[in-house]
Amino acid sequence: MIRREEPDAIWLIQQMAHAYISGAIAAHWIGNGTMSLAPRDDLVLAATNHDAGWLDADRQPGLNDQGMPRTFTEMPLDQHFTIWRDSIEAVFFQSRYAGLLTSRHCTALYEQRLRFVADTPDDKARIEDFLAYWHGWQDDQIAAMADHPVYAPFVAPDRLAENVRLLQVWDYLSLLLGMSAVHEQTLDDIPFNSGVRGTLHIASQGLRGMTLDPYPLDAPLTLWIDAREVIGGPFDSASEFQTLLADVPYQPLHFAISPLNA
Repeated sequence: MIRREEPDAIWLIQQMAHAYISGAIAAHWIGNGTMSLAPRDDLVLAATNHDAGWLDADRQPGLNDQGMPRTFTEMPLDQHFTIWRDSIEAVFFQSRYAGLLTSRHCTALYEQRLRFVADTPDDKARIEDFLAYWHGWQDDQIAAMADHPVYAPFVAPDRLAENVRLLQVWDYLSLLLGMSAVHEQTLDDIPFNSGVRGTLHIASQGLRGMTLDPYPLDAPLTLWIDAREVIGGPFDSASEFQTLLADVPYQPLHFAISPLNA
């Protein structure tokens, strides 16, 4: 679940709605104007379904220590591990290559967590064990696809790294839109064409929009998702909150992505 905080409202956005936006960005990605995604269908599949394991957690959202709906960064570690396993498997059962990309995306996030988050020694050890398992799994998948008639070229280290980076970028742009109003920033190491990377400049465009420069999509995008507004809080228990949330209607939110000065 994503908890989006606006000046006069708090919205709950389900992870698969966030992934829908990620997939839409992927489907329109042309980089510097001539980039051709390959294998395109598998990349878009990974972007659209990389959070498929969140369904059960989003059906029964929990609370954080302040009694407010828990966002995805506030989940217990064991639950996170389970969600990622389910997400990887859900994508893998549709496409081995897309499952590999989803797994690489997952392990990159946990590698970053080991570098920058002050987890307890016990949690760090559990993360290292988790990473060791999935790194071994990834090696097995790469070896199994080395002679694949479609995927063999794309498990080569440079091509695989480029496609994983694309998935990371699409996920990050979607999260920027969904979590709060966008703040001006730059994002480095962006694949704009095969073997060509550069810097993407990001700025706000109103409460629910962003501009990108250079513009890597084939057209301005307006994206609609459904979300629920949090009424009240803090809450005494997860069960109380879930009971109240069941009666809260979904409402449409729209997000926009456009070129600078459009």
